[in-house]
Amino acid sequence: MRIIRSFIAPAAALAVASGIAVLPALASAPPASAAVSCTGTSLLTGVLGLPVRLPTVGNGTGNDDCQLGVGNAGVAVTRLQIALDQCNLPLIPWPQIAEDGIYGSVQTEPAVAATQRFFGITPDGIYGPQTRDAVFWPVAGSNGSICEKL
Repeated sequence: MRIIRSFIAPAAALAVASGIAVLPALASAPPASAAVSCTGTSLLTGVLGLPVRLPTVGNGTGNDDCQLGVGNAGVAVTRLQIALDQCNLPLIPWPQIAEDGIYGSVQTEPAVAATQRFFGITPDGIYGPQTRDAVFWPVAGSNGSICEKL
Protein backbone atom coordinates (compact mmCIF):
# COMPACT_ATOMS: atom_id res chain seq x y z
CA MET A 1 0.00 0.00 0.00
CA ARG A 2 2.82 2.41 0.87
CA ILE A 3 4.43 1.78 -2.53
CA ILE A 4 1.23 2.67 -4.37
CA ARG A 5 0.81 5.91 -2.39
CA SER A 6 4.38 6.96 -3.04
CA PHE A 7 3.77 6.46 -6.77
CA ILE A 8 0.35 8.17 -6.95
CA ALA A 9 1.35 11.42 -5.21
CA PRO A 10 4.22 12.28 -7.62
CA ALA A 11 2.11 11.17 -10.62
CA ALA A 12 -0.78 13.41 -9.52
CA ALA A 13 1.59 16.33 -8.99
CA LEU A 14 3.05 15.82 -12.46
CA ALA A 15 -0.44 15.65 -14.00
CA VAL A 16 -1.51 18.88 -12.30
CA ALA A 17 1.72 20.65 -13.24
CA SER A 18 1.32 19.63 -16.88
CA GLY A 19 -2.35 20.64 -16.97
CA ILE A 20 -3.65 17.14 -17.61
CA ALA A 21 -5.78 17.03 -14.48
CA VAL A 22 -7.18 20.50 -15.13
CA LEU A 23 -8.07 19.88 -18.77
CA PRO A 24 -11.40 18.05 -18.18
CA ALA A 25 -12.59 20.83 -15.88
CA LEU A 26 -11.77 23.48 -18.49
CA ALA A 27 -13.35 21.53 -21.31
CA SER A 28 -16.67 21.21 -19.48
CA ALA A 29 -16.97 24.85 -18.41
CA PRO A 30 -18.74 27.24 -20.78
CA PRO A 31 -16.70 30.17 -22.03
CA ALA A 32 -17.08 33.32 -19.95
CA SER A 33 -18.15 35.27 -23.02
CA ALA A 34 -20.85 32.77 -24.03
CA ALA A 35 -24.05 34.76 -23.72
CA VAL A 36 -27.46 33.79 -24.96
CA SER A 37 -28.59 35.68 -28.06
CA CYS A 38 -31.80 37.65 -28.05
CA THR A 39 -34.12 35.96 -30.54
CA GLY A 40 -37.52 37.49 -29.78
CA THR A 41 -39.29 40.31 -27.97
CA SER A 42 -41.44 40.66 -24.87
CA LEU A 43 -43.53 43.36 -23.25
CA LEU A 44 -42.04 44.40 -19.91
CA THR A 45 -43.01 47.18 -17.54
CA GLY A 46 -40.89 50.32 -17.52
CA VAL A 47 -40.15 52.54 -14.52
CA LEU A 48 -43.31 54.58 -15.14
CA GLY A 49 -45.43 51.42 -15.15
CA LEU A 50 -45.99 51.55 -18.90
CA PRO A 51 -45.36 48.61 -21.25
CA VAL A 52 -42.17 48.60 -23.33
CA ARG A 53 -41.20 45.97 -25.88
CA LEU A 54 -37.56 44.90 -25.88
CA PRO A 55 -35.29 42.09 -27.07
CA THR A 56 -35.58 38.85 -25.09
CA VAL A 57 -34.61 35.20 -25.27
CA GLY A 58 -37.56 34.07 -27.39
CA ASN A 59 -40.93 35.72 -27.92
CA GLY A 60 -43.01 36.45 -24.84
CA THR A 61 -40.54 34.89 -22.39
CA GLY A 62 -39.73 38.06 -20.47
CA ASN A 63 -36.14 36.81 -20.22
CA ASP A 64 -34.17 39.91 -21.17
CA ASP A 65 -30.77 38.57 -20.08
CA CYS A 66 -29.38 38.25 -23.60
CA GLN A 67 -26.99 39.82 -26.09
CA LEU A 68 -26.98 41.10 -29.64
CA GLY A 69 -23.98 41.83 -31.83
CA VAL A 70 -22.72 41.79 -35.39
CA GLY A 71 -24.18 38.80 -37.20
CA ASN A 72 -27.46 38.67 -35.27
CA ALA A 73 -30.64 39.22 -37.26
CA GLY A 74 -34.36 39.14 -36.65
CA VAL A 75 -37.14 40.74 -34.64
CA ALA A 76 -34.94 41.32 -31.55
CA VAL A 77 -32.50 43.37 -33.63
CA THR A 78 -35.37 45.31 -35.21
CA ARG A 79 -36.74 46.13 -31.75
CA LEU A 80 -33.33 47.46 -30.67
CA GLN A 81 -33.02 49.52 -33.88
CA ILE A 82 -36.48 51.02 -33.28
CA ALA A 83 -35.52 51.98 -29.72
CA LEU A 84 -32.27 53.51 -30.93
CA ASP A 85 -34.00 55.52 -33.68
CA GLN A 86 -37.01 56.68 -31.68
CA CYS A 87 -35.59 57.29 -28.21
CA ASN A 88 -31.80 57.37 -28.08
CA LEU A 89 -30.02 58.51 -31.25
CA PRO A 90 -31.81 61.90 -31.27
CA LEU A 91 -30.24 62.61 -27.85
CA ILE A 92 -26.64 62.08 -29.00
CA PRO A 93 -27.24 63.31 -31.88
CA TRP A 94 -26.66 60.47 -34.33
CA PRO A 95 -28.21 59.79 -37.74
CA GLN A 96 -31.06 57.32 -37.88
CA ILE A 97 -30.23 53.74 -38.79
CA ALA A 98 -32.10 51.25 -40.96
CA GLU A 99 -34.68 49.25 -39.03
CA ASP A 100 -33.93 46.18 -41.13
CA GLY A 101 -33.36 43.54 -38.45
CA ILE A 102 -29.68 43.10 -39.33
CA TYR A 103 -27.05 43.87 -36.68
CA GLY A 104 -24.30 45.07 -38.98
CA SER A 105 -20.94 46.70 -38.49
CA VAL A 106 -21.81 49.72 -40.67
CA GLN A 107 -24.94 51.09 -38.91
CA THR A 108 -26.18 49.21 -35.85
CA GLU A 109 -22.87 48.43 -34.14
CA PRO A 110 -21.56 52.03 -34.32
CA ALA A 111 -24.97 53.38 -33.24
CA VAL A 112 -24.96 51.07 -30.20
CA ALA A 113 -21.38 52.10 -29.37
CA ALA A 114 -22.29 55.80 -29.63
CA THR A 115 -25.30 55.24 -27.39
CA GLN A 116 -23.16 53.34 -24.89
CA ARG A 117 -20.61 56.16 -24.86
CA PHE A 118 -23.42 58.71 -24.32
CA PHE A 119 -24.72 56.76 -21.31
CA GLY A 120 -21.24 56.16 -19.83
CA ILE A 121 -20.91 52.48 -20.73
CA THR A 122 -17.76 51.01 -22.28
CA PRO A 123 -18.51 51.42 -26.01
CA ASP A 124 -18.05 47.88 -27.33
CA GLY A 125 -21.00 48.00 -29.76
CA ILE A 126 -22.57 44.89 -28.23
CA TYR A 127 -26.09 45.09 -26.81
CA GLY A 128 -26.36 43.37 -23.45
CA PRO A 129 -27.77 43.89 -19.93
CA GLN A 130 -25.81 47.11 -19.24
CA THR A 131 -26.98 48.70 -22.47
CA ARG A 132 -30.54 47.44 -21.94
CA ASP A 133 -30.70 49.13 -18.53
CA ALA A 134 -29.16 52.40 -19.73
CA VAL A 135 -31.15 53.17 -22.88
CA PHE A 136 -34.67 54.50 -23.30
CA TRP A 137 -37.37 52.27 -24.79
CA PRO A 138 -40.46 53.43 -26.68
CA VAL A 139 -43.68 52.81 -24.80
CA ALA A 140 -45.74 50.22 -26.67
CA GLY A 141 -48.22 51.87 -29.00
CA SER A 142 -46.70 55.37 -28.69
CA ASN A 143 -44.72 55.30 -31.95
CA GLY A 144 -41.77 56.68 -30.02
CA SER A 145 -43.58 59.74 -28.68
CA ILE A 146 -43.11 58.40 -25.12
CA CYS A 147 -39.88 56.74 -24.07
CA GLU A 148 -38.86 55.33 -20.72
CA LYS A 149 -36.30 53.16 -18.99
CA LEU A 150 -36.73 49.73 -17.51
